[in-house]
Amino acid sequence: MPPSAVICFAGPRDRYQSALALQENHALEALVTEAYFSKFWAETGLFGKNFHRFAKVRHHPEIPATKAVRSLPAFVQTLQARFNRRKDSPHFAAADRLLSEQAGAVALARRAPLIAYSYYADAAFRKLEGAGLSRILFQVHPNGKYLRELFQAEIEKVPEAKASLMEETEMSPLFAHNDETFARADAVICASSFTRRSLAAAGSRAPAHVVGYGVDLDLFSARAVAPSARPLTVGFVGALSQRKGARYLLGALAALPKGAAKLVLYTRAPVDRDLLRGYEDVDLEIRAGLSDAALSADLKQCDLVALPSIAEGFGLVILEAMACGVPVLCTTSTGGADFIQHRQNGLLIAPGSQAAIEQELVWALTHRDELFQMGQAARREAERHTWAEYRRKFFAAYVASLPA
Repeated sequence: MPPSAVICFAGPRDRYQSALALQENHALEALVTEAYFSKFWAETGLFGKNFHRFAKVRHHPEIPATKAVRSLPAFVQTLQARFNRRKDSPHFAAADRLLSEQAGAVALARRAPLIAYSYYADAAFRKLEGAGLSRILFQVHPNGKYLRELFQAEIEKVPEAKASLMEETEMSPLFAHNDETFARADAVICASSFTRRSLAAAGSRAPAHVVGYGVDLDLFSARAVAPSARPLTVGFVGALSQRKGARYLLGALAALPKGAAKLVLYTRAPVDRDLLRGYEDVDLEIRAGLSDAALSADLKQCDLVALPSIAEGFGLVILEAMACGVPVLCTTSTGGADFIQHRQNGLLIAPGSQAAIEQELVWALTHRDELFQMGQAARREAERHTWAEYRRKFFAAYVASLPA
């Protein structure tokens, strides 16, 4: 039986599936986080709907609250960060450091291995230096130095996207200390091969295990019939940003015959109007604030979902759309490259190319039946990527990361 581990991350990361992987194998020593609630608080409505919604998301029925070690200072900093909503907020940086310090202290006190998600690893790993305890890094996003160089090149290529890219966490010096956390890790777990490549490019030599995320096949259920809407309906899920290839997608849509396609943006974030400049003629519909259930139902009306990111740690929406039977157009710089076969169960292209996106959209316009069949194959692929399978692989990666 492997030793029980401390795991550290903020918010309901990957729906607590990594912590659950340890818990169901009797190997969860503690979950260090900024906020986690018991069943009572997750179910009660004593303090109104907003609190209930917050508490419900930060609870998992199979992870007892007694396993959680909370950092109140980190929570306070996180609340302050919500006022400006920027990814590069100094309050987020402070919250990350406080949570990391707490995780290191807990691991030391309990003599337990530590699994720390990338933003929360640096201070904890330093604290464990020489303690003889395993330090396992879960690299959530591609390496920061790698991304910064990529984004700087992208700004030169697409100046209109500068504001969008400068808001990315990795562009702020407040988070630069995360660039070489891998050097203190005994092993690394990544959600995609692309993220593993970014670490290798940055100089990491630690053993790295790729464990791709999963999807809720019941929530994101398969459609049985092809969408009847015309024109070609392309869905985009998340914040419209250049990291996600927004300008390339808009340019490709603008190049199509007028009225041939429309873009549906599903988002909970403000829309960066700089990214839309010059593409005002693109048929764009914004559907904001949908629940996961509503999103699942609405995605089924799309012919395809596009996520032409220049860099993505994984891209959960890829599997969620595939589970709905909707094919995805994504790049090799996403987790989709690990399981999408081009024009079989999705559309896979190189990043940073408007021409490549346009080519696939032109093909889709005249191959609607094939596109639907591709979506059926996408669903079959998604069925291989359940959260249960993710937990199995995550626990196996944890065990493989421990010293022999």
